[in-house]
Amino acid sequence: MKIMAEILLIAGLWFGVARFAPRTARAWLLNALKAWVTVRAFWLLLEHPVTLADGTTVVAWRLILEQMQTLDATTFWTWVVFATAIKFVGILASMYRWRILLAGQGVELPFRHIFGAFLIGRFIGTFLPSTAGLDAYKLYDAARFSGRTVEATAATALEKVLGIAGIFLSFLVALPFGIKIFGDKAAIVAGVTVPISVGIIAGLLALLWLPGIVQWILAVLPLPARARLEGLVLRVSRSTAAYADKRGLVITALCLSFVVHFTTAAMYYFTALAVGAGAKAEFWPLVFGSSIQIFATVLAPTMGGVGAREWAQLVTLGHMIGPAAAIVSAALGFWAAEGLTLFGGIFWWIRGETYHPAYCRVDGRQVDYAEAARAAADLLADTGVDAAATPA
Repeated sequence: MKIMAEILLIAGLWFGVARFAPRTARAWLLNALKAWVTVRAFWLLLEHPVTLADGTTVVAWRLILEQMQTLDATTFWTWVVFATAIKFVGILASMYRWRILLAGQGVELPFRHIFGAFLIGRFIGTFLPSTAGLDAYKLYDAARFSGRTVEATAATALEKVLGIAGIFLSFLVALPFGIKIFGDKAAIVAGVTVPISVGIIAGLLALLWLPGIVQWILAVLPLPARARLEGLVLRVSRSTAAYADKRGLVITALCLSFVVHFTTAAMYYFTALAVGAGAKAEFWPLVFGSSIQIFATVLAPTMGGVGAREWAQLVTLGHMIGPAAAIVSAALGFWAAEGLTLFGGIFWWIRGETYHPAYCRVDGRQVDYAEAARAAADLLADTGVDAAATPA
């Protein structure tokens, strides 16, 4: 009962801050709430009582310590390397997705440059909530060298839409092979989630290609919060209008989004092996359960999904590989992914004020970098963004 009261209190505070707090203080207050939720989630997780096969009960942190003491170093590091490698494939897919989305707006940058910019953004994002650091840096980077802030912002908007679609697509691909984690309820879960997932993917693609139809549906159906939904549809359709006649490009980006999220889900299979799950770890059930965990992590109001990731993995896979292995494998997945971002600090240090990519073409013409930087700074100033506060 206390936990439910705390959840309702935090939800009320979140709504109040988002709705009524001054704009200058809103981001700081929301991040403070995220930090609190993260700490509380971990505290409750570690203190969570787990019932063992013999009927005895033990708190989660004791199980985790026992699990860690049984790990074999060779097994651990071998599978961590595999986990990191499969995650790196997903990061590469994310880089290529950003490159082709920029190309759809007429902005061409070499992959070598995008590779470094992405790692810098991920490095900065290690210290910020969710994907804020990566999104902000690569948006700034593209605008700085192309002078096309509006176009880079539109590419970011589409990237977010396709990212959500990629999560549901990963879920649908893994579902037929991993649905057994729900046991007798598998048919019910599939019957409810498959239509919803297909509908969300179809709706997002319709929003990109047929915004008029989506707006008509919103106008006809008696939906709650219609005005807000209509505003969202209008903003997304305007920002992504350049892709309306580029369906092949959008499908390619959607496929890359699937690779991004599927490889992340697959990474948790290898981290489960690393923490000693052994024969209990089956690939498809683990990937399917992890796809659910990824969605929960994205929605959770925590710092980078920390805490929510471990809870979701415990709930979906704890009965399969054991509570301790589920929690530790989730935490290890975070570090296997974030370990790669440390290299971003090297790129950030190497790329000084005089750095520029080998080329940056807008609509087929090489840009003047000094003019592009001024144009980006002017547009940021017009929109009220402090250019000096933007990561360089």
